[in-house]
Amino acid sequence: MRKSLLSLALFALLGSSTLAVAQQKPSVAPLKPLMYLAIESEHLIASYHLGVGFQKTTHLIFPTAVTYVDLGSGSIIADKAQGAENIVKVKANAAGFAQTNMTVLTSDGKLYSFLVDYEKDPKIINLNFAGAAGNGAGGAAVGLASQASAPRHSVEATAAEVSGKKRTLRRRRMAKDDMMLSLHGLYTADDLFYFQLSMLNKSNIGYDIDFLKFTVRDKKQVKRTAMQESELAPRYVYNSQLSGIPGTRQLERVYVVPKFTIPDDKVLIVELFEKGGGRHLSLTITNQDILRARVLPASPATVATR
Repeated sequence: MRKSLLSLALFALLGSSTLAVAQQKPSVAPLKPLMYLAIESEHLIASYHLGVGFQKTTHLIFPTAVTYVDLGSGSIIADKAQGAENIVKVKANAAGFAQTNMTVLTSDGKLYSFLVDYEKDPKIINLNFAGAAGNGAGGAAVGLASQASAPRHSVEATAAEVSGKKRTLRRRRMAKDDMMLSLHGLYTADDLFYFQLSMLNKSNIGYDIDFLKFTVRDKKQVKRTAMQESELAPRYVYNSQLSGIPGTRQLERVYVVPKFTIPDDKVLIVELFEKGGGRHLSLTITNQDILRARVLPASPATVATR
């Protein structure tokens, strides 16, 4: 009997020891924290604060031509002023939007950064950066590749030539509220694209043009959402002095844009906005359309400079 009790006690002692070993967590060496490089103050580019409204247009004047505009979200719209390569006009696309940002690059190699808030009645609607210091807040120089633009008179002549060409594209058009926006042709010359656009007013009510903008967006998010989008700033607009389309009339313009391509998962959106109205049109252009651009012969003035 004493041997049986002793055996049971020994068995219980061994079992508890085994259980304690089984429940003990294995020893794991602590992970070393990831090492990050510190961002020094000289790496920072400060941002200007910009307040924009829904009923007012804000104009930004830069020292040189604007080559690129990027909007943080679709809550704001921006476009180069017609006939002025160094002026960007901005306004709210919806009242009360959350803070977003805008980035502008200019041909002299400078980047301008803006934090944009909604203001119901902005008091400052014209800002002049032409006299700003080269390395001031928001206007720091960046390493952009130099862009040699074709002579202005040759671009104008080529755009006028494109405007007189017959329609070569049939499917790229958008109709709404008796208005139609169509891409009649797409041409390329001297590293530039020439978009031959037609705006037809079928109604009896005149149409006043506010904005026409080119934006690269994701295919799956063509509608305006809080997303990253890249806006292309036209270098020249033929017929820009005509800003209204009378009833039952048609207006043709040629927009000259620096040469580009887009990934297959993105599209180019051409948007036409009515000033003081709601007849907005949106036209979708794919990368396949862009790759089919017809080649124009180089102008004699441009060839002579090469």
